[in-house]
Amino acid sequence: MRLRLLALVASSLLMTTAACDSTSDEGPAPSPDAGTQGPGPTEGDVAPADRTACAGLTVAAGTYDWTVEHDGRTRAYRVHVPTGYDATRPTPVVFSFHGFGSNEVEQEALSAFSTLGDTEGFISVYPRGLNFPEIFGQGEPDSRGWNGVACCGPAQVANVDDVGFVDALLADLDTRVCTDPRRVFASGFSNGGFFSYRLACERAQRFAAIAPVAGMQGLADCAPSRPVPVLHFHGSDDPTILYGGGNNIPAGRPYPSAAESVRRFAERNGCTGPDQQTYQQGNATCVAATGCTPESASAVLCTVLGGKHSWPGQTAYNEDTADVNATQEMWRFFQARPRP
Repeated sequence: MRLRLLALVASSLLMTTAACDSTSDEGPAPSPDAGTQGPGPTEGDVAPADRTACAGLTVAAGTYDWTVEHDGRTRAYRVHVPTGYDATRPTPVVFSFHGFGSNEVEQEALSAFSTLGDTEGFISVYPRGLNFPEIFGQGEPDSRGWNGVACCGPAQVANVDDVGFVDALLADLDTRVCTDPRRVFASGFSNGGFFSYRLACERAQRFAAIAPVAGMQGLADCAPSRPVPVLHFHGSDDPTILYGGGNNIPAGRPYPSAAESVRRFAERNGCTGPDQQTYQQGNATCVAATGCTPESASAVLCTVLGGKHSWPGQTAYNEDTADVNATQEMWRFFQARPRP
């Protein structure tokens, strides 16, 4: 798992800037596609029709690597269909977005959603972000990421329409497996966490709840079409995406603290009650806003005291805590929060 976020972004941006400023016999380096922002941030925020059954689908349990066309590019995503999957029965779906410099295979290993999905009966989806060569024609290949507005890398710099890619992915997924439109959820690590927040802001009708890890709300103009429950995990000593917020992402934008990211959603969700501790073990503590409208639209911050840039429960990655398993807690949170 790569953890070179700041150094990799900086070096790749310098490389790309220098190349784009130079000329050669082959002409200038390619520039980002025009019009990648898409038609509008909330134009695709439409609730899909309910589904009670599916017919004509043939995909069985297993792991698949699929592609979909979007914005003139072939975009990739990995799907794990759980053991015991019934192609006629609407099934919950959990999206897990990788961090900057990572990919869908690494995110599957980091999050372990596929393993849990086999036990709990949900479909796991791991989309793949674009990198510098795919966007600019040159630069560091290990630079895949998402346009999380404040973060990170080439997708953010080029203003890639990753939200539109997710729309296309959802449409393609529905032709392959039997999804439950009311039980589609988003999680993500680091840059993927930023992007899951963006989906809550702009696709509240498509995603029932989100669970970012080590990523903040990077979209200042966030106006979800309905209350979206949030479960946010963050290490207090994260040196990459600072727990207290900051402006340390090369070519990125300032981002709020973990507490402020969650507070903003608590406010949007009409949470007027007192904060309530919902989990405490060792160095892991979760605190939820209460009195929300509806009550299930809670906004929860789980802090790992002394935690680094990591996925709680994955102790082999950045020496993280064993005191809370983020993947298991996410699924418990999601299970109780289908889209109304």
